[in-house]
Amino acid sequence: MAGHFKKRRGPQGPNKNQEKVLRARNAENPARLVGLLGSKFPSVKQMRIHLTFMDARQHILEERDLSLAPSDAAIFTVPCPGRCGHGTFNFALKAAETIAAQFPLSESGAKCPEALYASSVETCGCEIKCRMEIEYFPVAGPVPNA
Repeated sequence: MAGHFKKRRGPQGPNKNQEKVLRARNAENPARLVGLLGSKFPSVKQMRIHLTFMDARQHILEERDLSLAPSDAAIFTVPCPGRCGHGTFNFALKAAETIAAQFPLSESGAKCPEALYASSVETCGCEIKCRMEIEYFPVAGPVPNA
């Protein structure tokens, strides 16, 4: 004598283990989410970035040198090493403007606007200075007629 059983519902989405594998795969290859420098900016041969982090009193906290090739991830966000603990600096717009104008050198800076803690009026005050040196592929000129 067979009983009456409800049909099982199918899986609604990925299970926890599949989500964990996807997160790990995305974390190890950030270029998959952001894109490669060569695909975003095909005219760029190499990009060297020098970052200097300073506190509110202009003492150097950290200096960093980055070198990006066309096969590297085009990530232009940097976490703030200051007292706020969660601020970020984004230089994607400045990099895009510099490359669009074909400038070989760009210098810029920014201050972290994040509050030190919740409901605080005082800001982090950490400052970053960014120097970008960009090498471009040679542009093919017009072919002379013989």
